[in-house]
Amino acid sequence: MGGKSSAKTDRTLISVVSPAHNEEKNLPLMYSEIAAVFAKETKYDFEYIIVNDGSTDDTWEIIKDLCSKCGNIRGINLSRNFGHQIALTAGLDRASGAAVIYCDSDLQHPPSIFPELIRKWEDGYKIVHTFRKYTKGEPILKKLFSEFFYKVLNIFTEYPVKKGFADFKLLDNSVLKELKSMREHNRFLRGLVPWMGYRSAVVSFVARERVYGKPWYNFRRNLTFAKLGILSLSSKPLKFIGYIGIALIGFSLLLLSYNFIYFIRSKEWLFSPTFALSVFNTLLNGILLSSLGIVALYLSCIYVEVIDRPIYIVDEEV
Repeated sequence: MGGKSSAKTDRTLISVVSPAHNEEKNLPLMYSEIAAVFAKETKYDFEYIIVNDGSTDDTWEIIKDLCSKCGNIRGINLSRNFGHQIALTAGLDRASGAAVIYCDSDLQHPPSIFPELIRKWEDGYKIVHTFRKYTKGEPILKKLFSEFFYKVLNIFTEYPVKKGFADFKLLDNSVLKELKSMREHNRFLRGLVPWMGYRSAVVSFVARERVYGKPWYNFRRNLTFAKLGILSLSSKPLKFIGYIGIALIGFSLLLLSYNFIYFIRSKEWLFSPTFALSVFNTLLNGILLSSLGIVALYLSCIYVEVIDRPIYIVDEEV
């Protein structure tokens, strides 16, 4: 276990990081709960790093107000909305504790289980995942989409992502150091952290209902998130294209051979060669266009990485 002490005391410093998008009402409650948790910890101090990810409400003003009142809060204001994973990365880049806990700012990831994460870390685990059993008041449609998301994701990825393992984890400083060295723009931390390996443990929890505001992730953004997870973790879709091509060649040869044998035996075509070729060509063109679309997605990811723009831009820090 790493050892970095707070500047004010000789207690070990734990960093807490959370991205915030339109969380003006939740952030004061979030800080109060985190402070209450660490008030009971005799060996640890904490710093709370909040990243404002292009909020359209008074989230940044609330962060600045909290910073003026509390000496252990650091606020980061991104120049625009870069997305949850990038905002989370901006906060992790500035974490300086012996361990970092990252979670959402809407209180659905309860700070009350932070001590359990820390105890696992004290036992020598460098990564402590959390497993969400269920979410109180979650709509049935969202549950079904979540099931679908993980099933599809794990079909196409080489490194399975377990259902219920959200972006709520504790990382040892040595793990965080390695994570900071990975600067890809197409980031899917939910898969990237397990990919690194390391000895890990799991703590289960029940997600609470959101206190204020609406969830940022809607159906469209969840689809984008799923696409990001597949493209950043695996090249399996590209391999599937080759498998489909081989299957189509075999199917077409089998179909044409059967039609030819049928003609030899009965002196008439089961269906005309022109019809068979037309159907096959239509199918082939559909597969070809779909395959080109998959290749284009990978090329777009490569393009973003090659131009090497900054992952995020910070407008202001307090």
